[in-house]
Amino acid sequence: MPDQRWTRREAIALGAKAAAFGAIAPKLLQAPGVRAASQETTISGEIVSYFAETGHNISGAYLDIFTKAGGVDAIGLPLSEVRFVEKTGVIQTFEGLSLAYDPSLDAPWDMQGAHLPDEIKRNYAPASARKSVNGATTPDGIYFDQTQHAIDGKLAAFWTKGGGLAIFGMPLSEPYKDGDSGSTLQVFERAIFEDRGSAGVRLLPIARQLAEEAGLLDADPAFVAAPPTGGQTRLVQSPEGLRLRSGPSTDDDMRALLADNAEFMMAPGAKGDWLPGYADGYSGWVSSTYLAAPVPVPKIAPADWDLNVWQGAALSETNVRAKPDTTSNIVEVLEFGAPLKVTAWVEGEAVYTGADLWAQVGPGKYIYGRNVGRNAPVMPTPIPPGAPSTGKWIDVNLTQQLMMAYENREVIRTTLMTSGMAGWETPTGNYTIINRVANETMESGAIGAESFYKLEDVLFTQYFTNEGHAIHFAWWRTEETIGRPGSHGCLNLLLDDSQFFWDWADYGTPLVVHY
Repeated sequence: MPDQRWTRREAIALGAKAAAFGAIAPKLLQAPGVRAASQETTISGEIVSYFAETGHNISGAYLDIFTKAGGVDAIGLPLSEVRFVEKTGVIQTFEGLSLAYDPSLDAPWDMQGAHLPDEIKRNYAPASARKSVNGATTPDGIYFDQTQHAIDGKLAAFWTKGGGLAIFGMPLSEPYKDGDSGSTLQVFERAIFEDRGSAGVRLLPIARQLAEEAGLLDADPAFVAAPPTGGQTRLVQSPEGLRLRSGPSTDDDMRALLADNAEFMMAPGAKGDWLPGYADGYSGWVSSTYLAAPVPVPKIAPADWDLNVWQGAALSETNVRAKPDTTSNIVEVLEFGAPLKVTAWVEGEAVYTGADLWAQVGPGKYIYGRNVGRNAPVMPTPIPPGAPSTGKWIDVNLTQQLMMAYENREVIRTTLMTSGMAGWETPTGNYTIINRVANETMESGAIGAESFYKLEDVLFTQYFTNEGHAIHFAWWRTEETIGRPGSHGCLNLLLDDSQFFWDWADYGTPLVVHY
């Protein structure tokens, strides 16, 4: 595997997206005729636009081309996050076309539109429109000897403005009338133009059609709604749940019912009391009335830290159940901030799609994992027996969900992580880093989970077992969800921490994994 190193800016552009781990949730796309509005924020000096209609971000060179071509009205909504496709490159798909970025090429060829399938290029236009011509019909037209077709007028202006040859390719037909819409169409190597008269020129949403036919909208994690890059987390405060809608009104369709204490990542661009953003694989709008900023739980002093258990506190008024499901008897009710000790993490009722983690806090006492917040210190734990005394090595404390970077016996960095959940526990023992992949596609078959998940664009991956266990950036984790078990055996980190361990560690770096 190539050992590519990405900068923080590149990592954000290439990998900052999220989906429910192991649960690919469907999403609703923009209704015809509804104009989308982006919500812009700035991350590390780079502008990022978020579209709640589809739940995707656009940034960097992709945003430059998108804006230059005319935005949503011309290119269409983004349908995916940026993803790595082997033998093709780093790609983002919009309704009208897919854009492939290769920074090793000189401009303008560093960003190119993906070629349409041969079948579409051959058969989309009628035979009469595919007949060759001898030149352009207007003074501002452009004739292509290679294909013996020309572009004129508004279509030529749109082609030039949007990036020309690199983005759209050469024309493969003459303009022709579409019998159904009445619009004028013209087929190019990488897109199909639609002249809608006074409504202007846009790309026919052929990339959306191709993605639907390939099943990508429901099956590829890159097409699942993502959180806004740089969005701010808020917690749902509604025991009855909070409706996530397709637009900023109670008249808009409901996409999902968000559970109490669910994390909602809001984007800029509020409309009155309505906020755009993302939660649990869906994007849309919610009423700000039922959101609250996360309130830190009371921290315990290091002197009161019990290293043998995971210590935390209730994130809200929380029911303690006799079994790990919401139908069992309520044993007691905890107030916000009430301290607790987790004796075990268990699989229970999936109160929300893909979220079935429960905390056992005593004999016959269970709390839904989402209602538990860690309040122990983020500081080194005692060095485990048999740990290396020289060189670089990594200490992984599964009980405390902490990872520590050591040089000799000096701690260089301590960070929260997420290890394997119940039934998928991270194996203990002494290991070394055996493989490193900067931008990885992970499939569950590697660890024996047939067709369970496929994750693309997993950055800073460092394997330490032959069964697929690795340290890596988890774009589906947030500051509120890191620090408690929840993976399928890997060690999940946030972006800054995963990049640190990528830059600091190397092949052969030892890991000591223990409770």
